[in-house]
Formats: sequence, structure tokens, C-alpha cells
Amino acid sequence: MEKHYTKGGWHRNVPPATKFPTIFAGRNTHVARVVVDGGLTPEEIEANCNLIAAAPRLLEALIALESAARAGEIGAKAGTKALEQARKAIDTAFGVYH
Repeated sequence: MEKHYTKGGWHRNVPPATKFPTIFAGRNTHVARVVVDGGLTPEEIEANCNLIAAAPRLLEALIALESAARAGEIGAKAGTKALEQARKAIDTAFGVYH
């Protein structure tokens, strides 16, 4: 399956997202900007920025887990690596960066 989304690790601007709501790929490529005037709480805006920034990592982790599961490798080295990748992606989505 071909990936058409913007390549590179995505990251969010510095907090607070209510003031800096931009998601970047690389140094100067703007991928998204979160709406901050739509009646969301500041906590929701922060969480949305984290989740959008984590999207490529989450997708890659799901692909790795699916591949390992199809190969019957969950628990084996490839499966363990895929699970670690998934944990890092989940942490990123919740604003915990490694």
C-alpha cells in the first residue's frame, strides 16, 4: 500500500496549542493546524494536537503489528519490536515523548 501522506516525523509546535496549534513534518512543512475557536477546551485542543502529531507513528505501529500477527510472530522478536513501536506511538498520542 502506497503512503501518500506527508513524510517525516510529525511533531507539534510548543504548548500551549491554543496559541501555537500547528503540526509540522520536518522543520518548516506545515501539515495541519488545529481549530482553537470551535468551543473545545484547552485540554481537548492539546490532546488533538498530540493525536494528530502521532498519526504517522500510530499508522506505522499498526502496520508492524498487523504484519507480525499475520506472520505468527507476536511474542517473537518481530512481534516484540512491533509492540514497542506501538507503545511509543500511543505515548506520543498522549503527549509523552521519547
